[in-house]
Amino acid sequence: MPGKTVHDKQRVLMELNPDLREQRAKPGDTIVYEGDVASFFLLVVEGWVALTKSLEDGETQIVDVLMDGDFALITANGATLLPYSAEALDEVRYVAFTQEMINGPQPEAAALRSHLAANIAVTQSRTAELLLRLGHGTAEQRVCYALLELFLRLEAVGKTQEANFSIPMTQKQLGMFTGLSNVHICRTLRRFARNGLVRTRGRTKVEIIDLEAICRIAGVDLEMLRSEIILDESA
Repeated sequence: MPGKTVHDKQRVLMELNPDLREQRAKPGDTIVYEGDVASFFLLVVEGWVALTKSLEDGETQIVDVLMDGDFALITANGATLLPYSAEALDEVRYVAFTQEMINGPQPEAAALRSHLAANIAVTQSRTAELLLRLGHGTAEQRVCYALLELFLRLEAVGKTQEANFSIPMTQKQLGMFTGLSNVHICRTLRRFARNGLVRTRGRTKVEIIDLEAICRIAGVDLEMLRSEIILDESA
């Protein structure tokens, strides 16, 4: 679906399926629970959704974050039990649809299927990059990578101003994304602030002051990372 905005994708879905309706979730709402039986695609029209997995002791890991225009396949093998929960991090508007809804012969349906496949490939790329840092990175590397990923993805949807952006995540949730404790996140961000690398304001405002240094700590070539984890909507 070359050059299409999230609203174009939503419009095509609605045209193909006139009975389809946009849904909403408030911060903290769980859209689906890990272990539920379900199989559908999720298009985030606006807002942030965390995909999470939980251990029996209550520890939770955010395995991916969805934002404006992102698709996710909410299913398990054989459409049995869901492998993760989907939780709204802020006010979310989304559309849930099944594979059957986009399997028609219409050119728009074919374009949407192609776009979904490309989106899944990009998701796999960013998951691989995150797992690399979780498995081998220091706390500083993990936090730097997370900030760079979120910055690039927000930049792609026009929600940055130079290196300033907002993330609707608490320090605890950022820790859930990077595999670190709330205390560890707090100390790392304070150290970055003292060294003139990153400035945070309030709960959600982030400014990357020294982008080159953050890339160096994360072990990231920014342009290469952008090409790997950002879907080229014009292609």
